[in-house]
Amino acid sequence: MAGAINSVLSGRAVMAAVGGLVGFAMWLLFDVAVDVVTNPHGFVILASFIGGGAAVLLAMAGPLSLGRAALGAVLLAGPAALALGWASYGFDTLDAFMQSGLSVVAWSAILFIGTPFVTVALGPERAWRSYPALFDCAWAVVVRYAAAWLFVGLFWGIVLLSNALLEIVDISIIEDVLDIEPMPHILTGMVLGLAIRVVHEMRDYLSPFMLLRLLRLLVPVVLVVLGIFVAALPFRPFDGLFGELSPAATLLVVALGAISLVSVAADKDEDHAVHLRFMRLSTEGLSLLLPILAGLAGYAVWLRVAQYGWTPDRLAAAIAAGMVTLYGVAYALAVVLRGAWMQHVRVVNLGMAMLAMGLAFAWLTPLINAERISTRNQVARYLDGKVPAAELALWEMRHTWGRAGAEGLAELKALTGEAHADLQRAIALAEESEHRHVYERRATDTGRNAKIVRLAEQITVLPEGREITPDMLGDLPNHRLDDWLLACDRDPDPGCVVVLGMFNTRMADADETGGIAFLPGRGNRYDAIGVRIVGTQLMLGSYLRDSETGMALGLTREDVEKVLDGGYRIAPSSRNSLWIGDMEINPDN
Repeated sequence: MAGAINSVLSGRAVMAAVGGLVGFAMWLLFDVAVDVVTNPHGFVILASFIGGGAAVLLAMAGPLSLGRAALGAVLLAGPAALALGWASYGFDTLDAFMQSGLSVVAWSAILFIGTPFVTVALGPERAWRSYPALFDCAWAVVVRYAAAWLFVGLFWGIVLLSNALLEIVDISIIEDVLDIEPMPHILTGMVLGLAIRVVHEMRDYLSPFMLLRLLRLLVPVVLVVLGIFVAALPFRPFDGLFGELSPAATLLVVALGAISLVSVAADKDEDHAVHLRFMRLSTEGLSLLLPILAGLAGYAVWLRVAQYGWTPDRLAAAIAAGMVTLYGVAYALAVVLRGAWMQHVRVVNLGMAMLAMGLAFAWLTPLINAERISTRNQVARYLDGKVPAAELALWEMRHTWGRAGAEGLAELKALTGEAHADLQRAIALAEESEHRHVYERRATDTGRNAKIVRLAEQITVLPEGREITPDMLGDLPNHRLDDWLLACDRDPDPGCVVVLGMFNTRMADADETGGIAFLPGRGNRYDAIGVRIVGTQLMLGSYLRDSETGMALGLTREDVEKVLDGGYRIAPSSRNSLWIGDMEINPDN
């Protein structure tokens, strides 16, 4: 008895220590190595190997000995990290690569799908194609991680609450310990490792059994919803079915959910599958509806591609739609052919899991270079005259499609002449716009530039020598442009006035200037708005109010005329404010 207790305690201690080392490694990786490893591709490989390897190691430890789990983590995380590093070579910087996001999703899919295969392959039976073993292993990993992270959250809740309690009596020992840089990471890792170990020990009590039984209850519910959806299709004009926004993502998520529910109902073998006739019929009905759902998802993706061309997101959606279609057709055929149709579903699941893992690897290699495929398609569509410049994914090519996008943009920039004037203007806007919504607004609103120029001409800037140029107004939203132009036209004399100055003395060395804009209101009233010039862009704040009453400032035309005549000063209260006589205006109020 004592030996068994000692074995349990030593196992927990080992897993806590392993978790602590993992936490320390995460701290070294993201707080230290990120500044030491200057090569972005090297850092991607290192980070994905350590991070992915740690996640796989903790998932396998328990079903496998620690040594075998470490071996499995290397065998799975190593190739996945190299593949992710290979994908990163299509980008010049780490930030640009991480913005794409889809490569990280593919890498995560490799680890998630591969973990059960490697765990079972290294287990006692080594039957890596055994569906019952893979099914049990996959769901056990989900339950262990979910329960362990829940415990980690509770642990930190107790720690923070305890710290708050001790601070009441001026004891700061918890805060002092947490202020040591790696300690939060180490503690998180230790608690996670310990929790995973305990959950594995309690696997007879905390198994996926209850979760799977609960999920089965959703099969009839989803069947009814999908049945109503499909029954309503003939009564809806098909051309207008998809509206302005593609529902492909919604259809794909619902289809994947239905696939998961069918798999849960089929379980790992006939003994554990649903037996009630009602539930079996519901599962069969869900399987028969899947091809319709998959077909609609595929059609929605095709519509978007035909209209706007390929992008990495649409390519990923097309692959997902293809996978869902294969699932749907295979499930429906299994039901129609009868016999042991649930066993056919299990065979399909095994094959599709391996196919998904292969596609995830292919996504990270030149076999499926999404950015290059998308760039070539976008350039070809323009050269063939299928789309105008405004509908090209120029901002994405410049900012998120890496080297392939840059090459395609260079090819388009080489097109000169009047015939390509709109293209060159759109490319210039894409290069100038840091954010996509800013580019889209500028590219689609042809009258915007004229409004910006007119507004800049109508603003009087104080003190003399300061100016607000049209370029500074480039990020203003359209409704703000219209509001300001309307206000400036309402009372041209004195019109719109902006006072710039160093209102925040703590930002004296920063590339930022504060200010207050005075805009004509109705009648004799004027409104005041806080503004900032950050770099070369004017940023707007909110309408200013009296700090004590919260009411409007009560500014009049005479107050603004006094400002224009030099009757103001910038002087401190708690921080620098604009003083018009005895009236104080702070741009942050």
